[in-house]
Amino acid sequence: MQTRALALELETRFEDAVIQLAHERNSCLIVVQDNVPVGIVTERDITLVYAKQLKHPQRETPSLSDVMTKDPICIREDTPYENALSLARSRKLRHLPVVNAEGELTGLVTQNSLLKAFSRLLSQQSKMQGYIEELKSLSLEDPLMGIGNRRAMEVDLQYTQSDAERRGAVYSLALLDIDFFKYFNDDYGHQKGDEILRSVARHVCQQLRSTDRVFRYGGEEILVLMPGTTQEQAELCAERIRTRIERLNIPNARASSKRLTLSAGVCSSSRTSDWQSIVSFADAALYKAKGNGRNQVVGHCHIEAALNCG
Repeated sequence: MQTRALALELETRFEDAVIQLAHERNSCLIVVQDNVPVGIVTERDITLVYAKQLKHPQRETPSLSDVMTKDPICIREDTPYENALSLARSRKLRHLPVVNAEGELTGLVTQNSLLKAFSRLLSQQSKMQGYIEELKSLSLEDPLMGIGNRRAMEVDLQYTQSDAERRGAVYSLALLDIDFFKYFNDDYGHQKGDEILRSVARHVCQQLRSTDRVFRYGGEEILVLMPGTTQEQAELCAERIRTRIERLNIPNARASSKRLTLSAGVCSSSRTSDWQSIVSFADAALYKAKGNGRNQVVGHCHIEAALNCG
């Protein structure tokens, strides 16, 4: 970690920030308010600003607020190395501001420094044969479906939970499960089943925003993590996914609709401060969707409403 991260107050003039960035020879600067990171400006951001000014000389120089990426992803000082590497790789981040328990900036970790540390670990593998299997377990991607695996899911959920608590934000989860998939495997073979898993995962990803995350929860179950999304918005997203899969018209002879469908359970973080509980609530909603006949989306809040009415 670089303990001398280049931090500038939000009110700093853009030109002064560029001069200081060049003087310090840093690749980015962290914009802070009361020493709490509120944005990040990279060399690429600055290059784009000056490229636009070359085309439009009369254009006013922007402020730091106009240029910076707001609400940068930060990690805590006690974040394990492998978790930091997981976030940097999965979200394609080159810079990770480091904050203390109060959210104040204490340093900066770059993707290059993480990769160098990773290379040093690899260079020692001849002395630590047992560590090879551990490194394999740190893989972020499910090899069959091409989406995040269970370990990547837990790391991302832990970060999303902490970030939501720090910012007072909301996020939602959707648990998706392919209906009668066992029958599909029995009737069409496991090779065809694997092809369908890959296809479903691909179509799920196509219905999401770039900020959403997709993981293989287990078997034919997929977990969708939607930061900054309310319960209602998440249910609409899950319904869009359900409709998309249904319209593929993939035959599934023993399903009631005679085609491949999926069910979904949705839960928002506004009802609990524990991501494990949110997953459990989404799972309960999924179970309800299957009990109601499958090929539908059920929100956890609707289950609670029904219980309260009863």
